[in-house]
Amino acid sequence: MKKRIVLSVIATALLVATAEPTTVGLAASNAASIEKINQEIAKIKQKEKAQKQQLSSVKSQIKNVQQKKEDLEDQLMAIDLRRDETQKKLDKLEKQIDETEQKAVEAQQQLDEAQERVDKRENLLKTRVKSMYERGSISYLEVLLGSSDFGDFLTRMDALRLILDQDTRILEDNIKDKETIAQKKKEVDEHLASYSKMYAEAENLKAQLDQQYKESMVVKAQLEKQEEELQEIAEEEEQQLLAIANERAAKVAELSRLQSVSNYKGGKLAYPIPPGNYRISSGFGLRKDPFTGRSAGHNGLDMAAPRGTAIHAAADGIVIVAGYVNGFGNTVMIKHDSHITTLYGHIREGGIMVKVGQFVKAGDKIAEVGMTGRATGNHLHFTVYKDNVAVDPNLYLP
Repeated sequence: MKKRIVLSVIATALLVATAEPTTVGLAASNAASIEKINQEIAKIKQKEKAQKQQLSSVKSQIKNVQQKKEDLEDQLMAIDLRRDETQKKLDKLEKQIDETEQKAVEAQQQLDEAQERVDKRENLLKTRVKSMYERGSISYLEVLLGSSDFGDFLTRMDALRLILDQDTRILEDNIKDKETIAQKKKEVDEHLASYSKMYAEAENLKAQLDQQYKESMVVKAQLEKQEEELQEIAEEEEQQLLAIANERAAKVAELSRLQSVSNYKGGKLAYPIPPGNYRISSGFGLRKDPFTGRSAGHNGLDMAAPRGTAIHAAADGIVIVAGYVNGFGNTVMIKHDSHITTLYGHIREGGIMVKVGQFVKAGDKIAEVGMTGRATGNHLHFTVYKDNVAVDPNLYLP
């Protein structure tokens, strides 16, 4: 931009052979710069919008992952509760199985004892049957009819009744023992089978829940990794967005400086060199050209001062030229508002202290006196332009 402004000033005959610069084209150059910056800001805004959309997309993905994590945490908690419940059920069933197995052992013992009792009774019956067989076939009626008298009959009848009662009890006891123990053994076996089935089902459910929990933990780890990666991407996107915002802010600031860069509201300007540190070697208007000897117009004030004397900005503004210009040598130009621009010429070699685009305040040191360009001695050439036309600086100085 610096080079473009300087070339513009030269191209519009700011400096001619008479060393009378004008600022025709300065406003056009400034307008072109403003237009370019506006275009750059528009591009930056588009880039910023795209960056915001990208960042929004990443944050949306992060939110989605976080929601999945929350849902997964709920699932893990539900699985954990079911695992705990199932484990308690397994513990209870295991205890019931142990107790039932103990009952089965006891029932088997009781069954064995009952079987032993049945065996004894059957042996007793077999012994009686054997005795009757060995004595021959004698019916209960023959026993009664063989009585010697009525008393013997009654005795024999009581004896037969006792034998019949005993045999009946033996048979009844056998049946009762077998049925009771068999029923008890059946119930125990059924309970044991039922508990074993429930235990197997609970154990299978516990295994499934354990597998679900492991798989859920794997998914959780994947989601956490995904969230971490997305967070890193979001941070990078935010940094890029910040960089774009800073870039736009810089362009807006530059535009603001070009559009309205100073607090100068018109009126008096400050002396570029404090009074007492210079003498006026040439005034504004017609003068004798020191090189040609002819009378020529002079569009500023020549303020003679020792080499290296500080040159100060006459008012707040933005530097629009800071470099070598034919005729004026090393030159600085400052735009103060939409109407007033000042020029500082013949600055010494290496004496320019500002850059194009830099904002300066009234009184800031911007350069040092020299005699570069068309000059016969160390001095500052100071010009004031109003609406691109050079005017007498004395009208604006205190």
